[in-house]
Amino acid sequence: MNNTPWRKCWVAAASCVGLVAAASGARYWSNYVYLSDLTALDAWNRYMDLIKDGKYDEALAYSPDLVTNFDGRYSTAFLTDAAHAHAPSTVSFEGTLSDGHTGTDPHPWVNGWIRYNDGPSPQRPFRTALDRTDKRNGQLGMWEISGSSFGSTSALIDTAGLRSIRIGDVSVDNPQGSYSLFPGSYRVEAVPQNPDYWTIEYARPLGDGAGEIRAGMSTTLFTIEPSDKLKDWIQTESEAFAASCRTGTPDPTKEGRCGALAYSTEPLDATNDLIISSLRGTTFPLGVATGPTDPASGKKLPQATSFTCTINFAYDGAEPTLDCTPLK
Repeated sequence: MNNTPWRKCWVAAASCVGLVAAASGARYWSNYVYLSDLTALDAWNRYMDLIKDGKYDEALAYSPDLVTNFDGRYSTAFLTDAAHAHAPSTVSFEGTLSDGHTGTDPHPWVNGWIRYNDGPSPQRPFRTALDRTDKRNGQLGMWEISGSSFGSTSALIDTAGLRSIRIGDVSVDNPQGSYSLFPGSYRVEAVPQNPDYWTIEYARPLGDGAGEIRAGMSTTLFTIEPSDKLKDWIQTESEAFAASCRTGTPDPTKEGRCGALAYSTEPLDATNDLIISSLRGTTFPLGVATGPTDPASGKKLPQATSFTCTINFAYDGAEPTLDCTPLK
Protein backbone atom coordinates (compact mmCIF):
# COMPACT_ATOMS: atom_id res chain seq x y z
CA MET A 1 0.00 0.00 0.00
CA ASN A 2 1.32 3.44 -0.95
CA ASN A 3 1.20 5.89 1.99
CA THR A 4 2.67 8.82 0.11
CA PRO A 5 -0.59 10.73 -0.60
CA TRP A 6 -1.55 10.55 3.06
CA ARG A 7 1.87 11.77 4.13
CA LYS A 8 1.61 14.70 1.75
CA CYS A 9 -1.76 15.63 3.13
CA TRP A 10 -0.48 15.47 6.68
CA VAL A 11 2.57 17.56 5.83
CA ALA A 12 0.38 20.10 4.04
CA ALA A 13 -1.95 20.32 7.01
CA ALA A 14 0.94 20.80 9.37
CA SER A 15 2.30 23.52 7.13
CA CYS A 16 -1.06 25.25 7.16
CA VAL A 17 -1.16 25.12 10.95
CA GLY A 18 2.31 26.61 11.07
CA LEU A 19 1.28 29.39 8.72
CA VAL A 20 -1.81 30.17 10.80
CA ALA A 21 0.24 30.24 13.98
CA ALA A 22 2.83 32.46 12.37
CA ALA A 23 0.17 34.81 11.06
CA SER A 24 -1.54 34.98 14.44
CA GLY A 25 1.75 35.69 16.12
CA ALA A 26 2.50 38.41 13.65
CA ARG A 27 -0.89 40.01 14.26
CA TYR A 28 -0.38 39.83 18.03
CA TRP A 29 3.07 41.35 17.79
CA SER A 30 1.83 44.05 15.44
CA ASN A 31 -1.07 44.85 17.81
CA TYR A 32 1.26 44.89 20.82
CA VAL A 33 3.67 47.23 19.11
CA TYR A 34 0.79 49.46 17.95
CA LEU A 35 -0.72 49.68 21.46
CA SER A 36 2.70 50.42 22.89
CA ASP A 37 2.96 53.38 20.51
CA LEU A 38 -0.33 54.98 21.58
CA THR A 39 -0.05 58.59 22.68
CA ALA A 40 -1.85 59.88 25.75
CA LEU A 41 -4.49 61.47 23.51
CA ASP A 42 -4.96 58.16 21.65
CA ALA A 43 -5.51 56.38 24.97
CA TRP A 44 -7.93 59.08 26.12
CA ASN A 45 -9.94 58.75 22.91
CA ARG A 46 -10.22 54.99 23.43
CA TYR A 47 -11.30 55.52 27.03
CA MET A 48 -13.93 58.09 26.04
CA ASP A 49 -15.19 55.80 23.26
CA LEU A 50 -16.10 53.28 25.97
CA ILE A 51 -18.03 55.97 27.83
CA LYS A 52 -19.68 57.19 24.61
CA ASP A 53 -20.93 53.67 23.89
CA GLY A 54 -22.19 53.13 27.44
CA LYS A 55 -19.52 50.57 28.32
CA TYR A 56 -19.19 52.00 31.80
CA ASP A 57 -18.13 48.77 33.51
CA GLU A 58 -15.15 48.44 31.17
CA ALA A 59 -14.28 52.12 31.50
CA LEU A 60 -14.33 51.86 35.28
CA ALA A 61 -12.13 48.76 35.15
CA TYR A 62 -9.45 50.87 33.45
CA SER A 63 -9.43 53.29 36.38
CA PRO A 64 -9.85 51.36 39.66
CA ASP A 65 -8.13 54.16 41.57
CA LEU A 66 -11.07 56.37 40.70
CA VAL A 67 -13.26 54.28 42.99
CA THR A 68 -10.83 53.70 45.84
CA ASN A 69 -9.70 57.34 46.00
CA PHE A 70 -13.28 58.55 46.40
CA ASP A 71 -14.71 55.59 48.34
CA GLY A 72 -17.34 56.76 50.81
CA ARG A 73 -17.54 60.29 49.39
CA TYR A 74 -19.61 59.66 46.28
CA SER A 75 -21.56 56.57 45.28
CA THR A 76 -20.58 54.76 42.07
CA ALA A 77 -23.90 52.88 41.75
CA PHE A 78 -24.57 54.53 38.37
CA LEU A 79 -21.11 53.90 36.88
CA THR A 80 -22.37 50.71 35.24
CA ASP A 81 -23.62 49.74 31.79
CA ALA A 82 -27.23 49.45 32.99
CA ALA A 83 -27.33 53.17 33.80
CA HIS A 84 -26.83 53.94 30.10
CA ALA A 85 -30.00 52.06 29.08
CA HIS A 86 -32.63 54.17 27.27
CA ALA A 87 -30.25 57.15 26.93
CA PRO A 88 -32.30 59.83 25.11
CA SER A 89 -29.35 61.40 23.27
CA THR A 90 -26.10 60.28 21.69
CA VAL A 91 -22.83 62.00 22.46
CA SER A 92 -19.33 62.42 21.11
CA PHE A 93 -16.17 63.68 22.76
CA GLU A 94 -13.35 65.92 21.64
CA GLY A 95 -10.08 66.29 23.49
CA THR A 96 -6.84 68.23 23.36
CA LEU A 97 -3.71 68.01 25.46
CA SER A 98 -3.44 70.75 28.07
CA ASP A 99 -1.03 73.57 27.36
CA GLY A 100 2.54 72.61 28.07
CA HIS A 101 1.96 68.86 27.66
CA THR A 102 3.16 66.67 24.81
CA GLY A 103 2.02 63.25 23.64
CA THR A 104 5.00 61.64 25.40
CA ASP A 105 4.70 63.50 28.71
CA PRO A 106 4.44 60.77 31.43
CA HIS A 107 1.69 62.63 33.35
CA PRO A 108 -0.37 64.66 30.86
CA TRP A 109 -3.82 66.22 31.26
CA VAL A 110 -6.44 66.15 28.52
CA ASN A 111 -9.13 68.82 28.22
CA GLY A 112 -12.34 67.19 27.03
CA TRP A 113 -15.60 68.54 25.61
CA ILE A 114 -18.86 66.68 25.19
CA ARG A 115 -21.18 67.21 22.24
CA TYR A 116 -24.76 66.00 21.94
CA ASN A 117 -26.49 64.90 18.75
CA ASP A 118 -28.71 68.02 18.75
CA GLY A 119 -25.75 70.38 18.63
CA PRO A 120 -22.74 71.63 20.60
CA SER A 121 -23.11 72.34 24.30
CA PRO A 122 -21.09 75.38 25.43
CA GLN A 123 -19.47 74.62 28.74
CA ARG A 124 -16.25 74.37 30.64
CA PRO A 125 -14.07 71.41 29.60
CA PHE A 126 -13.66 68.45 31.91
CA ARG A 127 -10.09 67.36 32.60
CA THR A 128 -8.67 63.85 32.65
CA ALA A 129 -5.21 62.97 33.94
CA LEU A 130 -3.28 60.01 32.51
CA ASP A 131 -0.15 58.27 33.78
CA ARG A 132 2.45 56.38 31.76
CA THR A 133 2.78 52.75 32.85
CA ASP A 134 5.55 50.15 32.64
CA LYS A 135 3.27 47.45 31.30
CA ARG A 136 0.47 47.26 28.79
CA ASN A 137 -2.95 48.32 30.10
CA GLY A 138 -5.35 46.60 27.71
CA GLN A 139 -6.69 48.83 24.94
CA LEU A 140 -5.10 51.92 26.49
CA GLY A 141 -1.62 50.75 25.62
CA MET A 142 0.97 51.98 28.07
CA TRP A 143 -1.38 54.47 29.74
CA GLU A 144 -3.79 54.44 32.66
CA ILE A 145 -6.39 56.90 33.93
CA SER A 146 -5.10 58.68 37.02
CA GLY A 147 -7.23 58.61 40.15
CA SER A 148 -6.61 62.32 40.58
CA SER A 149 -8.91 63.09 37.65
CA PHE A 150 -12.03 61.36 39.00
CA GLY A 151 -13.64 64.50 40.37
CA SER A 152 -13.06 66.49 37.19
CA THR A 153 -13.97 63.75 34.68
CA SER A 154 -17.16 62.56 36.37
CA ALA A 155 -20.26 64.61 37.20
CA LEU A 156 -22.19 64.54 40.46
CA ILE A 157 -25.93 64.34 41.05
CA ASP A 158 -27.26 65.41 44.45
CA THR A 159 -30.08 63.20 45.75
CA ALA A 160 -31.09 65.26 48.80
CA GLY A 161 -34.87 65.21 49.25
CA LEU A 162 -35.45 62.15 47.05
CA ARG A 163 -37.35 59.01 48.01
CA SER A 164 -35.98 57.11 45.03
CA ILE A 165 -34.15 57.64 41.76
CA ARG A 166 -33.87 55.49 38.65
CA ILE A 167 -31.22 56.19 36.02
CA GLY A 168 -31.40 53.93 32.99
CA ASP A 169 -32.12 50.51 34.46
CA VAL A 170 -30.49 51.19 37.85
CA SER A 171 -32.86 52.01 40.73
CA VAL A 172 -31.84 53.28 44.16
CA ASP A 173 -34.34 53.60 47.02
CA ASN A 174 -33.68 56.07 49.82
CA PRO A 175 -30.59 57.51 48.11
CA GLN A 176 -28.02 59.22 50.29
CA GLY A 177 -25.63 62.01 49.29
CA SER A 178 -24.17 62.44 45.83
CA TYR A 179 -23.74 59.93 42.99
CA SER A 180 -21.10 59.99 40.27
CA LEU A 181 -21.97 59.87 36.58
CA PHE A 182 -19.76 59.55 33.55
CA PRO A 183 -20.29 62.40 31.05
CA GLY A 184 -23.25 61.64 28.81
CA SER A 185 -27.01 61.43 28.43
CA TYR A 186 -29.23 59.55 30.89
CA ARG A 187 -32.92 58.86 31.33
CA VAL A 188 -33.93 59.66 34.91
CA GLU A 189 -37.06 59.09 36.97
CA ALA A 190 -36.95 60.70 40.41
CA VAL A 191 -39.54 60.57 43.19
CA PRO A 192 -39.35 63.19 45.95
CA GLN A 193 -39.89 62.49 49.60
CA ASN A 194 -43.45 63.36 50.65
CA PRO A 195 -44.60 63.33 47.01
CA ASP A 196 -48.05 64.73 47.89
CA TYR A 197 -46.33 67.98 48.79
CA TRP A 198 -43.37 68.09 46.39
CA THR A 199 -42.91 67.49 42.68
CA ILE A 200 -39.94 67.02 40.34
CA GLU A 201 -39.29 69.50 37.56
CA TYR A 202 -36.72 68.33 35.01
CA ALA A 203 -34.50 70.73 33.11
CA ARG A 204 -35.10 68.51 30.07
CA PRO A 205 -38.47 66.71 30.46
CA LEU A 206 -39.17 63.74 28.18
CA GLY A 207 -42.97 63.94 28.30
CA ASP A 208 -43.58 60.57 29.96
CA GLY A 209 -42.92 61.53 33.56
CA ALA A 210 -39.18 61.10 33.13
CA GLY A 211 -36.40 63.51 32.23
CA GLU A 212 -33.00 63.62 30.62
CA ILE A 213 -29.82 64.23 32.56
CA ARG A 214 -26.93 65.63 30.57
CA ALA A 215 -24.05 64.93 32.90
CA GLY A 216 -21.01 67.08 32.32
CA MET A 217 -23.00 70.23 31.60
CA SER A 218 -22.98 73.12 34.05
CA THR A 219 -26.77 73.29 34.28
CA THR A 220 -29.39 72.30 36.84
CA LEU A 221 -30.47 68.70 36.18
CA PHE A 222 -33.79 68.88 38.04
CA THR A 223 -35.36 70.71 40.94
CA ILE A 224 -37.78 69.74 43.70
CA GLU A 225 -40.68 72.18 43.66
CA PRO A 226 -43.74 72.63 45.92
CA SER A 227 -46.91 70.98 44.66
CA ASP A 228 -50.23 72.82 44.47
CA LYS A 229 -51.24 71.01 47.65
CA LEU A 230 -48.21 72.38 49.51
CA LYS A 231 -48.83 75.91 48.19
CA ASP A 232 -52.40 75.79 49.49
CA TRP A 233 -51.16 74.40 52.81
CA ILE A 234 -48.61 77.23 53.17
CA GLN A 235 -51.33 79.84 52.57
CA THR A 236 -53.70 78.25 55.10
CA GLU A 237 -51.07 77.68 57.80
CA SER A 238 -49.54 81.15 57.37
CA GLU A 239 -52.94 82.78 57.79
CA ALA A 240 -53.65 80.66 60.87
CA PHE A 241 -50.31 81.55 62.45
CA ALA A 242 -50.65 85.28 61.75
CA ALA A 243 -54.24 85.30 63.06
CA SER A 244 -53.11 83.58 66.28
CA CYS A 245 -50.62 86.41 66.81
CA ARG A 246 -52.73 89.36 65.69
CA THR A 247 -55.96 88.68 67.52
CA GLY A 248 -56.90 92.32 68.16
CA THR A 249 -56.30 91.91 71.89
CA PRO A 250 -52.81 92.99 73.01
CA ASP A 251 -50.91 90.26 74.85
CA PRO A 252 -47.28 91.08 75.74
CA THR A 253 -46.63 87.43 76.69
CA LYS A 254 -46.76 86.58 72.97
CA GLU A 255 -43.97 88.97 71.99
CA GLY A 256 -41.30 86.26 71.82
CA ARG A 257 -43.39 84.26 69.35
CA CYS A 258 -45.27 87.03 67.56
CA GLY A 259 -43.06 90.12 67.74
CA ALA A 260 -44.92 93.44 67.36
CA LEU A 261 -48.16 91.62 66.49
CA ALA A 262 -48.53 90.89 70.20
CA TYR A 263 -49.49 94.59 70.68
CA SER A 264 -51.97 94.88 67.76
CA THR A 265 -55.41 96.21 68.63
CA GLU A 266 -57.13 95.04 65.43
CA PRO A 267 -57.48 91.42 64.27
CA LEU A 268 -55.78 90.19 61.10
CA ASP A 269 -57.23 90.92 57.68
CA ALA A 270 -55.75 87.94 55.81
CA THR A 271 -56.50 89.45 52.40
CA ASN A 272 -54.61 92.71 52.94
CA ASP A 273 -52.25 92.18 55.87
CA LEU A 274 -50.26 89.13 54.74
CA ILE A 275 -47.31 88.79 52.35
CA ILE A 276 -45.96 85.28 51.70
CA SER A 277 -42.69 85.30 49.77
CA SER A 278 -41.26 82.57 47.57
CA LEU A 279 -40.22 79.27 49.07
CA ARG A 280 -36.49 78.54 49.15
CA GLY A 281 -35.96 74.93 49.99
CA THR A 282 -38.23 74.46 53.00
CA THR A 283 -38.06 78.08 54.21
CA PHE A 284 -39.93 81.22 53.21
CA PRO A 285 -40.22 84.83 54.52
CA LEU A 286 -43.58 85.92 55.91
CA GLY A 287 -44.54 89.57 56.37
CA VAL A 288 -47.55 90.65 58.45
CA ALA A 289 -48.80 94.22 58.84
CA THR A 290 -48.69 95.21 62.50
CA GLY A 291 -51.75 97.46 62.33
CA PRO A 292 -52.81 99.78 65.15
CA THR A 293 -51.07 99.02 68.44
CA ASP A 294 -51.64 99.61 72.11
CA PRO A 295 -50.15 103.04 72.99
CA ALA A 296 -49.72 101.87 76.56
CA SER A 297 -47.01 99.44 75.47
CA GLY A 298 -44.46 102.24 75.54
CA LYS A 299 -42.71 100.66 72.54
CA LYS A 300 -41.86 102.04 69.14
CA LEU A 301 -43.25 99.26 66.99
CA PRO A 302 -42.66 98.61 63.25
CA GLN A 303 -45.45 98.91 60.71
CA ALA A 304 -44.89 95.31 59.70
CA THR A 305 -43.44 92.24 61.39
CA SER A 306 -41.22 89.85 59.45
CA PHE A 307 -40.90 86.14 60.14
CA THR A 308 -38.79 83.28 58.84
CA CYS A 309 -41.04 80.26 58.43
CA THR A 310 -39.80 76.68 58.02
CA ILE A 311 -41.75 73.65 56.85
CA ASN A 312 -40.86 70.49 58.75
CA PHE A 313 -41.52 66.83 57.97
CA ALA A 314 -40.73 64.49 60.85
CA TYR A 315 -40.14 61.68 58.35
CA ASP A 316 -40.90 60.74 54.75
CA GLY A 317 -44.68 60.38 54.64
CA ALA A 318 -45.40 62.57 57.68
CA GLU A 319 -47.77 65.53 57.61
CA PRO A 320 -45.95 68.89 57.57
CA THR A 321 -45.73 71.36 60.42
CA LEU A 322 -44.89 75.07 60.28
CA ASP A 323 -42.49 76.93 62.56
CA CYS A 324 -42.29 80.74 62.24
CA THR A 325 -39.79 82.89 64.11
CA PRO A 326 -39.83 86.73 64.19
CA LEU A 327 -36.78 88.47 62.80
CA LYS A 328 -34.96 90.50 65.42
